[in-house]
Amino acid sequence: MVNIKLLFVILDDGNDYKIKEIFNKDNIKVRIATHCNGTASPSVLDYFGLAETRKNVYLAIIPDYIEHKILQQLRKEFLINRPGTGIAFTIPISSSNKYLSESFEKNIIKKEKVSMDENKAKYHLIITIVLEGHLEQVMNAAKRMGATGGTVIRGRGLGNNEMVKLFGFEIEPGRELVFNIVEDSIKNKVMEEITKEVGIKTPGKGICISLPVDSAIGFS
Repeated sequence: MVNIKLLFVILDDGNDYKIKEIFNKDNIKVRIATHCNGTASPSVLDYFGLAETRKNVYLAIIPDYIEHKILQQLRKEFLINRPGTGIAFTIPISSSNKYLSESFEKNIIKKEKVSMDENKAKYHLIITIVLEGHLEQVMNAAKRMGATGGTVIRGRGLGNNEMVKLFGFEIEPGRELVFNIVEDSIKNKVMEEITKEVGIKTPGKGICISLPVDSAIGFS
């Protein structure tokens, strides 16, 4: 049986062509890209003479037997592991539709699975959904507990009644999604601090979840 994973790649803007080449080599068809911003403070940007920290997030669904190969290609192509060049990580997918499973199983005999245990279970992805204007509070809370950076995507809600019932409020336009990758040892402290700062009972009306990261590159 093929295990399927969600690959996240966060890089500086302008790398679409190279990413497409890497994905095409392994016939990865399910993929998406979106613009986002890094969360460096204005003072840091001024210090390095930068106007902005515009990034792209690339998402792709991959089978586990090419996970190691893809991450090594990304490391080599983008010099990931040098400070500020980018990060990439995978998250396990618990289930998928039949089309995905069958499309990957066709090639499983030809591929050899290689494990990447060096960073397994060491990191977690914390996702915070918060009202626009509270990004700095999220990052300050995370950094107080040891997080070193993050990425923000501006989203919009769909006004789904089930969401209102589940979270007690409507996911509405003007929300921001903040991604923080943190080590396992500080995950709970970071989430508690973010919740204290911008939780559902605060003006930020935020919610916070975490997902385990299987393999990762680009972290010191």
